[in-house]
Amino acid sequence: MIKIKYTYQFNKGFTLIEILITLSVISILSGGLVFYNRIAERQIILFKEQAKIISIIQKAKTLSFTTYAQEIVPCGYGVYFQQNPNKAILFQDISPTSDKNCSDVDNSHTASLPFEKIEEIFLDKTIKFSELGIYNIIFIPPDPKVIIDNDILKNDGLIKISTIDNAAERIIKITNAGQITTQ
Repeated sequence: MIKIKYTYQFNKGFTLIEILITLSVISILSGGLVFYNRIAERQIILFKEQAKIISIIQKAKTLSFTTYAQEIVPCGYGVYFQQNPNKAILFQDISPTSDKNCSDVDNSHTASLPFEKIEEIFLDKTIKFSELGIYNIIFIPPDPKVIIDNDILKNDGLIKISTIDNAAERIIKITNAGQITTQ
C-alpha cells in the first residue's frame, strides 16, 4: 500500500502588491467621482441662479401688469443688474415730483432713491455675471412697454452668467417685447 501525504498550504492574506493595486484603483475611481460631483454641483448652482434672474425679470413684468390695484402707480417696474457685487435689483420707477404722467422719470434704477428698491438678489459666490449686455430693463404699464438700458431702439440684450472658473456658462436673452429665452 502506498501512503500519500497531503499537505495543505493556506494563504493567510493578500500580498502587498495586491493591496496596493486595489487601493490605487479605489482611489482613482473615488477621485473621478469627486471631480464629477463638483462639476455637477456647479451646473446645478448655475441653473438655480439662472432661474433666480429669470424670476426677478418675470416679477417686474408681472408687477407692471398689476398696477391698476395700487394707490400710487409707479411709472414702471424694472431690474437693474450690477457686476460688482453680482446682484440684481427689482425696482419701481416713481416720479420724484409726483407727476402722474411720468414725464420726469429716468427709466432706470437710481441708487440715491432708496424707495425705488423693492427686492435685491445676490448671485451665489461661485457664480458671476461674465457679460452684461443689459444693465437696466424696465416694463412700463399698462402694455407693458419694454425699454432696455434706457434706449428705445435697443431690440435685445444678453446676460451671461458663468462659474468663477469659467467652466460653465448660461445665457439669458431678453427682447424689447419682453420675451425671455435661455441658452
